[in-house]
Amino acid sequence: MTDKMLRKALERIDSMPRSEFRRLVQKRIEHGELLEELLETGHLGQAVMKDGRLLYANTLFMTLLPTNRKFLGRCEGRLVDEVLTDPEVLEYVKGLDVHCDGLVKEFYFQQGSEVRIIELSCRVLDGGRIDLVVEDVTQRERERARLRRSESLASMTTMAAGIAHEIKNPLAAMQIHIQLLNKAFDRKKTLTKEDAERYLSVLQEEIEHLNGIAVDFLFAVRPMNVKLRKTRIEEVIKALEDFVRPELEDHGIRLVVKVEPFLPQLELDASYLRQALLNLVKNSESAMEKGGRLDIEVFSDGDFVRIAVRDTGCGIDQEHLAKIFEPYFTTKASGTGLGLTVAYKIVKEHGGDMGVESTVGQGTCFTISLPVPSDERTALEESNG
Repeated sequence: MTDKMLRKALERIDSMPRSEFRRLVQKRIEHGELLEELLETGHLGQAVMKDGRLLYANTLFMTLLPTNRKFLGRCEGRLVDEVLTDPEVLEYVKGLDVHCDGLVKEFYFQQGSEVRIIELSCRVLDGGRIDLVVEDVTQRERERARLRRSESLASMTTMAAGIAHEIKNPLAAMQIHIQLLNKAFDRKKTLTKEDAERYLSVLQEEIEHLNGIAVDFLFAVRPMNVKLRKTRIEEVIKALEDFVRPELEDHGIRLVVKVEPFLPQLELDASYLRQALLNLVKNSESAMEKGGRLDIEVFSDGDFVRIAVRDTGCGIDQEHLAKIFEPYFTTKASGTGLGLTVAYKIVKEHGGDMGVESTVGQGTCFTISLPVPSDERTALEESNG
């Protein structure tokens, strides 16, 4: 029985038979009891708040979050300050308003020897009420971490094989030139300055090659200390454009940048994202040895901001596209094959994704998708009416 039906019954209560009124009230009670039972037996903590006061909170809400247990089962009408005991949770909940729809935040609580991860999500209801839903996501996050470790181990195995292959060539070159150096000493017992410089310059080049392999490898495997903060993507793109344009023009590549106006701010680490974009630009540059055109386009698309990096280079065979982000996979004669791997990893650290489309002989387009923060989405929806 709905509240609407009950209100209609109250409007004609004076003319309603007592038995019918009792039946309606009984149905309403049974409906309320059923609803409460469903809320109490579910796996989610649930509460409803309005103007800083709790209108309802089930048992799981009171037990998953740090609360004053003396209000368990009787917190209706209580201020959240009285019920919630954790300062961080209290500050967050008190800051919620009618614009919080869809917000999700994780809290970490030490319980004995383990840390529990509690997710709190918000939904705005009619009449200025806010539905608070809490869930223990500790096991889910553990599974995700386990999956990431498995993927990381598989990636490390691939990278170990790749780096072994990469270091063989410079080591072989160094070995050959050391042998040549020894033979020269055996024949002449001395070396001219020119001969010494010739051999030593090759050794120096190969040492730098090995160092580059080591640096790239460490960048790819070390955890990234990504620090996300509200950033205007336009600023990142402008800094990238100023940096790469001179070199691209020297190589006969025309750079065209198009950024959609009034883009939402994103949660970014500008330094890391710039590195990811730079790797994509370098990849495109190497695919256009005879010059061409490179387009960088940034635009809003629903809950994401997309960054498309499109070139008119040689393109990539379809059979290679599925492996394009794998460590040490490369179709080029030079390079470590880690540039795209690092770029992909950076984008994933931002909660985004990256895709690729390519046609041999026509070019390649990499598209980065970055999520728009929920508060920015809400602001955009309000500005659009």
